[in-house]
Amino acid sequence: MKQLFLEDLANKNESEVLDHIASTFETERPVDIELLIAYESVGSWGCDSSNWFLFRKNGKLYENHGSHCSCYGFEGQWKPEETTIEYLKSDKFYVSTGGYDKDEEGNKQKVKDYLQQL
Repeated sequence: MKQLFLEDLANKNESEVLDHIASTFETERPVDIELLIAYESVGSWGCDSSNWFLFRKNGKLYENHGSHCSCYGFEGQWKPEETTIEYLKSDKFYVSTGGYDKDEEGNKQKVKDYLQQL
């Protein structure tokens, strides 16, 4: 399935997104993952910023959320949690798009449509 990279990550390739994760979260570069969705929207001075990543590793789905509203960034927030497709397709799942997303509703719909295809 084709990868879905949105908003600030829309023009990056997989390698660039993995490097971005390592530098943004101040963590090691993720290895042996199948990156599915990468979303990030960062505002001026980082205020009201949000990101969300969905990936598969060893046949399991994981998601990672990050947010900040200060001069500090996403440091230390790379803590992927196992998830299920049932949860992601449920009405309990929500993607926070941050305050500077140029197409908030469109990006939310793209995520929803992508998840329906999984």
